[in-house]
Amino acid sequence: MEILQINKLYYPWLGGVETHVKDLAEELVKDKQIQLKVLCCNTKLKTSKETINNVKIIKAASLGVFFSMPISFSFLKYLKEEQADILHFHLPNPWAVLAYLLVKPKGKVIVTWHSDIIKQKFLLFFYKPFLNLFLKKTDKIIATSKNMIESSPFLQKFKNKITVIPLGIDLAKYQKTEQIDKLAKKIQEKHGKFILFVGRLVYYKGVDILLKALKNTQVKLVIVGQGPLKNKLQQYSKENLANNQIEFLAPQPFENLLAYFYAGDFFVLPSVSRSEAFGIVQLEAMACAKPVISTRLGTGVEYVNQDKVTGFTITPGKVTELRNAILKLWLDQNLVTMMGKHAYERVVKEFGKEKMIARIKRVYS
Repeated sequence: MEILQINKLYYPWLGGVETHVKDLAEELVKDKQIQLKVLCCNTKLKTSKETINNVKIIKAASLGVFFSMPISFSFLKYLKEEQADILHFHLPNPWAVLAYLLVKPKGKVIVTWHSDIIKQKFLLFFYKPFLNLFLKKTDKIIATSKNMIESSPFLQKFKNKITVIPLGIDLAKYQKTEQIDKLAKKIQEKHGKFILFVGRLVYYKGVDILLKALKNTQVKLVIVGQGPLKNKLQQYSKENLANNQIEFLAPQPFENLLAYFYAGDFFVLPSVSRSEAFGIVQLEAMACAKPVISTRLGTGVEYVNQDKVTGFTITPGKVTELRNAILKLWLDQNLVTMMGKHAYERVVKEFGKEKMIARIKRVYS
């Protein structure tokens, strides 16, 4: 079986969807009955072909990224040339949708619906008819949670095609080794007690709300990530929060990041928009037995994190509500331990990589 995974971008570009596509591709190539390639866009004017962990990747030359969408005419060429039994699209990806409708490649079409397009209203106005046409032509749609089906205005009319398959992670990678334990202890010696946020510093992540929630508290926060809002967030911290209360770190190698998950007291994902469709980073924190504070967005986020069991889910954008949830955990180590245990149990039971891969293979067959 020949499979073409199709996404906007690929590793080392970091994001929840990119992480999922990489993990999925690397697992599928282990199956000797599967021949797999990934087609995505490069962020440069040059096409590159490379192999990472046995996955063949075509990064089509692009003119740049506009409205969060890479523009690549060579992408159309490769989509037409690459013959595959399964074309697995990861959406949102307007350029890939338009490319499919233009070149009409053969093959069974599978879509993983990661999120709706939320912010780019202007783009959506023109794109919506093409998206509906594309979804009519798809054979199967994978949604990552029932919440996404019910809340998405696009998926309602295609319920008969939809299979729910939650995202999963390789739990073995998140075990606390002796080396990780040493790193975590060094981090705790450096920072003391802290809470953690990991992610891109963009509007929908709600990091500005998180900073406001920490004003006039003793809670220390470590932020791991880059993004267009970094300077603005740093400036706010400097003007409104205590010295050394907020630590901004660049994206970390996996081993270091894992140590930060273990060193932190708990994890906060304060997203304010449905662009946060699942929050794989929650699974990573839970795999390290950490409680999570997240928001109710009508997506997979609150399906992953169960309110008052594995952490707390709150109303998005509510500073006081977020502050109260943070302080409740910050001041009660027994609650942190108990919720962390429940978080670990949940991720092991529901979100292992093996279960996800088996379900996706059934959709392919």
